[in-house]
Amino acid sequence: MNPILTALIVSSALLSWGANAAAPATAILLNGTVVTPNTVIQNGWVAIDNGKIVSVTAAKPKIAAAHTLETRDIIFPGFIDLHDHPLYNVYPRWTPPQAYHNRYEWRSADSYMAAIANPHRAVAAPNFCDMDRFVELKGLIGGTTTTLGISQPRDTDISCIAGLARNLDWFTGFYGTTVGQERVQSVLGVQPDDVKYAPAGLADALKKGDVDMLAIHIAEGQRSDDKTKKEFAELERLGWLTAHTAIIHGVALTRADFAKVHAAGAALIWSPRSNMELYKETANVADAAAENVTIAIAPDWSPTGSTNMLAELKFANKVNDSQFKSVFSAKQLVEMATSVPAKVARIDDKVGAVKPGLYADLFLLRGNAATPYDALVNASPDDVTLTLVGGVAVSGQLNYLTALGITKTEQTTLCKAQVAINSAAAGGSLADAKTRLGKALTDNGVALGPMVECD
Repeated sequence: MNPILTALIVSSALLSWGANAAAPATAILLNGTVVTPNTVIQNGWVAIDNGKIVSVTAAKPKIAAAHTLETRDIIFPGFIDLHDHPLYNVYPRWTPPQAYHNRYEWRSADSYMAAIANPHRAVAAPNFCDMDRFVELKGLIGGTTTTLGISQPRDTDISCIAGLARNLDWFTGFYGTTVGQERVQSVLGVQPDDVKYAPAGLADALKKGDVDMLAIHIAEGQRSDDKTKKEFAELERLGWLTAHTAIIHGVALTRADFAKVHAAGAALIWSPRSNMELYKETANVADAAAENVTIAIAPDWSPTGSTNMLAELKFANKVNDSQFKSVFSAKQLVEMATSVPAKVARIDDKVGAVKPGLYADLFLLRGNAATPYDALVNASPDDVTLTLVGGVAVSGQLNYLTALGITKTEQTTLCKAQVAINSAAAGGSLADAKTRLGKALTDNGVALGPMVECD
């Protein structure tokens, strides 16, 4: 056997994944076109046991009593979403009435307050668990297995957040069985109203490596806006520009700024759709790439960004071609949504690739196996056929879930296809959650947003 295609089988105990779904008791064999860090294996096999990948091979491994799923699909690592505001993903798309100079303008605009901010104040706390279930499944059906940014409404028990997708700021399952053990910090920005909510001693914690990643909104606005342009210097002054820093947006950053970002070992999180919707500009990722800045892709949120990582990747691909002369290949774009964010968040020893020893956070995609990266950056919502977190099949085609031993499912319509949800993993009915959420939102003057936007 070619050693590049054969991996040493490893075994490792896995804590039960979340509060809703334990790690599967039976091993799994997945067959399809396997996209690994170093090669693409046509008609390959991924073996999963105790929630982790134990081998990736060209030949079918011999594992007794394994659930086996043979497909013609493409097997990718799950998307890792480093910039989202998930609770806001229950709202419909908001069309800004104008281009704003910076994020402080639209956050106080009457149209935004009426469409999102005011309803959110009324709805979030009493409906947190339903909102969390809806938005996490919204990401999962599009292949997102790890996310960031769920905010805790005041005086709300958020223990229901455990399970489904991994939440980098609340519960990943990597650091114990209770919520709140994570090593990632999110700070909204460097303006006084945002800094006051930052944890004390953050600069020292970053220097010591006590924080794996600081995700912070910087320079979100038009390049000509003075307030926006000054934020990078303030980030430096605060001592928050470090190798553990992930700058969100960075629209107004210059090439000289990107040189400093690279020198510090910091990263950029690019959210092009929301940038274009709100400011008619996005970060100059060609300049960032020229300065060797590490760049990840993330959707921001559904109201002005994309419904999930799959949709944002597709949008980024179009902007890459139209504005930046295809500075990134399709393979690079896919890595910017998978392995790169895993490295930025320092969880690449756990997820972000299809290789032995990592958790089986994967998704399967229907598409041309001869060009898997192109298939993914051009994919539609119903092209995702299966999503697994820690070896647990959470959503996908009903026959796939059945083949993997999932007996209790709930089906929902997704564009032109039916998607099955693992009822045990979901911890409750999606339909019931949608009904309750729909009423709560309608009572406050807005409608429940869609799970996806179909092509």
